[in-house]
Amino acid sequence: MARIGAITDVGESIVALLRSRRDLLESAGQLAPVSASLDISQLSVAALSSGTAPTTGLTLTCYQISHSDHPKNQHRLPGEPVRPEIAVELQYVLASWSSRAEDEHASIAWAMLELNSHSVLDRSTLRGSDIWESDETVQIVPSNLSADEQYKLWDATGQKFRLSLTFTARVIRLRHGLGDEFAPVVASRFGFSDTDPLQREPV
Repeated sequence: MARIGAITDVGESIVALLRSRRDLLESAGQLAPVSASLDISQLSVAALSSGTAPTTGLTLTCYQISHSDHPKNQHRLPGEPVRPEIAVELQYVLASWSSRAEDEHASIAWAMLELNSHSVLDRSTLRGSDIWESDETVQIVPSNLSADEQYKLWDATGQKFRLSLTFTARVIRLRHGLGDEFAPVVASRFGFSDTDPLQREPV
């Protein structure tokens, strides 16, 4: 279960993962032909649709949030109140903005390889210390849009078509708060004394 801010943090976690892998492979001399200065950032739909496109690097944009058909979490302790929660899936497009064919191809192919190799995000890779519960995981699943669907996606942003890949992050369970929220405990005062159970108390 996660707070509402988890939607943004999923994107930031993916960006941080790719940046970390970029730096690690560069230090090991295994990044080429991808540039060590490859910029990787999360871009909002509004920014993507503004008409001012980046000139280099990779951008990650969440273009749709949808309800998940994954069943709700039924694990509740006895007496625990029912709290509103939803399960969502995030649809992402990762686009390359390089003007050189070799850079464009290399960056997308490298990102596909990394996301396939690190397809499960857990608490070691999910950003946001007060957003997630300790056992939270998010799965990255390829969502291969058809050529027509990709053209429609880019047309909707007002941008010219770019080489890109799409994938889904699932399942993110959201609710307003984390931790246990039980009803307040009402204590009563009890007294103990040595008495004869057959003896009546004085009126």
